[in-house]
Parts: sequence; C-alpha cells; structure tokens
Amino acid sequence: MKYPKFMTTLNRYGAYVCGGIVFGASALAVMESILRKVFSMPTTWTLNLTMGIFIWAAFLGSSWSFQELGHVTVDLIRDAIDKRDKSTTHRTRRIMSLFGYILAFVVVSMFLYGGVLLCQRAIEFNAMAPYNFKFPLIISYSAIVVGSIMMLLTVFFIILDLFAGGDKYL
Repeated sequence: MKYPKFMTTLNRYGAYVCGGIVFGASALAVMESILRKVFSMPTTWTLNLTMGIFIWAAFLGSSWSFQELGHVTVDLIRDAIDKRDKSTTHRTRRIMSLFGYILAFVVVSMFLYGGVLLCQRAIEFNAMAPYNFKFPLIISYSAIVVGSIMMLLTVFFIILDLFAGGDKYL
C-alpha cells in the first residue's frame, strides 16, 4: 500500500496551522518587545499564552516532519549499509527503516497514552494553567492527543509503504 494522499493533505493542513501558530507567537513576541521597551508597559499574558499554545505547533508539525523526512537520521550507518548492499531491493536498509519506524510508533503511542491521562486529569480536576493568564489546561494537553494520533497514522502508513516496497522512507 502506497502512502495515502489523504494523509498528505491532512498533514499539510496541520503544518499550515503549525506555521500560523508560530507566526502568531512571533507577532506576540514582537508586540511584547515593543510594549516593554518603547512604551514601558509590558503585558502579563503574552508569554503565558505563547507557552500554552506552542505545544500545538510542536505536535501538529511532527506528523508533517515524519511524512517529509524532516527528522534527524544517522546517515553514516545508512551510507555504510549502501556500500555493502548492492541489491535493488535495499533489504538491509528496509529492515533498519522498519525497525526505526516501529520504534517511533511505540514511542508516539506512549505520548498518546500520557496525553490521554493528562487530559483525563485536567477534565477531572478542572485544571487551569498556572499563569497570570488563566486558561483550561485541556487546551494544551489535547494537542498531545491530536498530534500523537496524527503522528501514529503517519508512521503507520509509512510502515505499510515500506512493506509494500516503497523507497521514499528508506
């Protein structure tokens, strides 16, 4: 099974939202700097809001990064394998890639589990952010769940693509 187009589209929209969050956080930082340095009137909420929503950028951008091979790889090992493995199937490299993506699937599954637990506790205790600017922590914690689900789907389809003989994710 080739990597599905709907995942590419879904991850692209996630990346756009991620970019919007980063742009908005940057605009808030510039605004805060101007207010603080020029007018000597800093706000009490911009840093807190930025910290609270920046988690969305990190988790929404991660699935796009998996899809577009944006994560760090150890090319030294892959290059050494390519020198020894002259087959057209790249069997050794495929096995190593599958191992890496399966490990990533396990790690992201733990993120999802932890995110669900955090969301449950935030709802149960009606937890608010411990900042000057109070907002429900479920807003930040739900980013872990949504982002982890998107990453799991992405990695799952990458694994299926590798099994089907695709070469993009080697």
